[in-house]
Amino acid sequence: MRPEDIKEAFALFDPQNRGRIEPSALQDFTLGDEELEQSIRIPDHSIDLHEFTELMNRYSQDKSRDPEEAYRRTFNSINKDSTGAISAQELRAAVQSLMGSNTLSEADIDEIIKEGDVSGDGRITLEEFLKIMQKSEKMHHGEHVL
Repeated sequence: MRPEDIKEAFALFDPQNRGRIEPSALQDFTLGDEELEQSIRIPDHSIDLHEFTELMNRYSQDKSRDPEEAYRRTFNSINKDSTGAISAQELRAAVQSLMGSNTLSEADIDEIIKEGDVSGDGRITLEEFLKIMQKSEKMHHGEHVL
């Protein structure tokens, strides 16, 4: 991972800019995914940027993980009602859990659903979610995406 990516991720977990992340924030990120918790190895103490960087580097160097599988697990953890599609309410709850008081607005959530919802049913399927995540990853790495 690039240092600027790690700093950006750290800031998401530290919205009050205290310079430390509590273990509970990382556990909220994993959304109850025990396999992800194990692979990240969440510490039992608050961590600073240096420790967070080490944690992220260890995780990103784990060659056995498949990014698409990680996205599938994330999708399943957000899709609480197991319908096979994420509703605006489920997405809102996941964002609230991850970001706390720095949540996206109703309009932002609606825009994410609208952009990702190819079928037009107001929900995001796994296939749509994978496309969103792949597009986001490409954009994040500076690739031109239509």
